Amino acid sequence: MAIYIHFFRRNDIGKLDYSKILDYFDTLSNFKTYVSDEYVEIAYSDVEFSFDYRYLITKQSRVNRIYELSPKYTNVNFMLEMPILIPSFLAKEILTIAQKVSKIFELDVYVETFKDVEPFNLVDLLVLFEKTRAKHIEENGLKDKITFDNDQLNILCKYQRSVDSLKEYYQNEIEVKHVIPVIDVNNNVSGISYTWEIGKASVFPPYTEFINVIDDEGNTLIINRENFFKVMSKYFTEIKTFLPDLYVIKSKQAKGTKKELKKLRKFHNGNYRFKALRLCDVIEK
Repeated sequence: MAIYIHFFRRNDIGKLDYSKILDYFDTLSNFKTYVSDEYVEIAYSDVEFSFDYRYLITKQSRVNRIYELSPKYTNVNFMLEMPILIPSFLAKEILTIAQKVSKIFELDVYVETFKDVEPFNLVDLLVLFEKTRAKHIEENGLKDKITFDNDQLNILCKYQRSVDSLKEYYQNEIEVKHVIPVIDVNNNVSGISYTWEIGKASVFPPYTEFINVIDDEGNTLIINRENFFKVMSKYFTEIKTFLPDLYVIKSKQAKGTKKELKKLRKFHNGNYRFKALRLCDVIEK
């Protein structure tokens, strides 16, 4: 399911130079261009959230009501296919890029729910995205998606985008990993997980509900946040200047954590049968 945002241009400002659009996307990270007989695809692939979306330049118009729209505009056969079953954090990122494209190339937009072509308005389109997503979920359910607190998910998404920056900040001396959403295949328990190898200095992301502790023999202990913090909080330093609920075990403190392994084993929950999801599969409640 996607929202199709079609780009239009006023007739009085001349034709669109498609080569300049392709040149622009070449300057942006994670975009690649592919050419077929029917269209040019400008595809975005996101490693941190494991999702894709695309822009298309097509040979023919894909607007159903094209003849009902104002003749002041020309459909330039350039469109954005925006997925809807993603967090609003990602939707805002997608629309922010689209807003820049609209401004640079003097484009307006049309969506099938509009009466006519309109100037690009990020707030209005984000509201449209959230209403469309809510309606789709109401009619079709979540399927392989899970829900999470709105504010906390936004912070988790910021963390996920900051992993490389945190690695650089700590000069790769402290482990910084991506979070992984999980759902139990048997009882529908879900949450955010993080993997930590005991004895290693590491960052601990915000609002993680399950810690996968790797012991010296490579075995994995799955421990609920409350129990993990009960044992390990004395080793934590809170990073108050970056994101809330963000902690680090520094190198000096990490050396002593192995002696806590026996306590941690008591809290291992072997009943979980978790299936890993992508952070793009987590939707605001």
